Amino acid sequence: MEYPLPNFALLIFGSTKPVNQMIRSISVVVILLSLMACGTDTKPAQQSVASASDFKTYSAPLPFAGSWISAIYLKSIIDDQSPRKAQESIEECYIQLPANTLTPSTMIINFHEGLTDLVTVLNNGAYQLWEKQNDSLSRLKYAIEPISPDSLKIGDKIFIRFHPDVSGIQPRILEEILFKGTYQSKEGDHVEFKNNGEVTGLGKYKYYEPVIDYFDAGLQIDQVALGETRDKMQHFGFKFKRDRLELYELKCKEYDDVDKRCVDVDFGNKFIALQRTQQ
Repeated sequence: MEYPLPNFALLIFGSTKPVNQMIRSISVVVILLSLMACGTDTKPAQQSVASASDFKTYSAPLPFAGSWISAIYLKSIIDDQSPRKAQESIEECYIQLPANTLTPSTMIINFHEGLTDLVTVLNNGAYQLWEKQNDSLSRLKYAIEPISPDSLKIGDKIFIRFHPDVSGIQPRILEEILFKGTYQSKEGDHVEFKNNGEVTGLGKYKYYEPVIDYFDAGLQIDQVALGETRDKMQHFGFKFKRDRLELYELKCKEYDDVDKRCVDVDFGNKFIALQRTQQ
């Protein structure tokens, strides 16, 4: 069943080149060339004849455990550097696969909702994700086909392995694939965005959190929250122009008196412009 998750933070679950150049030279090669690979190092475990007849209770190590992101979403981030635009072109977009079969995981849809209680099984040498209802595996939802050590086909979509920070209550996806790196301002100040959501050199702001879900009012532009603490954050608009990052104050164009919030925003005064110097 699909369960709406209006705040992505509720979901539980890498050279000195500029980050976009590095991602383009590595990730795009993985996405395109891995599809032509003849074999893979992630071969299914050998399943006994006895267990094959009862795969719903057979536990085995999962050779591709970890974080996987939609190749379509990743390419959009590389090309356009806009999470808001990237969200428009995806359905299944992220999954954290467990270390062993029979362990539940959640497929994230559009970074807005999730298919929960998906269970990985090994069925006659093939890895699959089944839906679970109550205590029983009810039906096959996705077939999993390893393509290479860093790419999987889940259902009809390609996923790429990556390594976001998962120490908090959410995987820090945009921190890893978009923001991470060191920057310099026009005045010569050095700023570093870390993949764990910490930022240095930005005055009083010590933490940052890019918005990844734009299916709500007041999110007409790409936004990132900055804060002195993780609990008290202020939102800013942002624009990436390859290795140039510009942050803007938000300008409210329409305020909802009933909900007591701005429902239409635009870029306001420029807060700071930064040039990326190193990933």
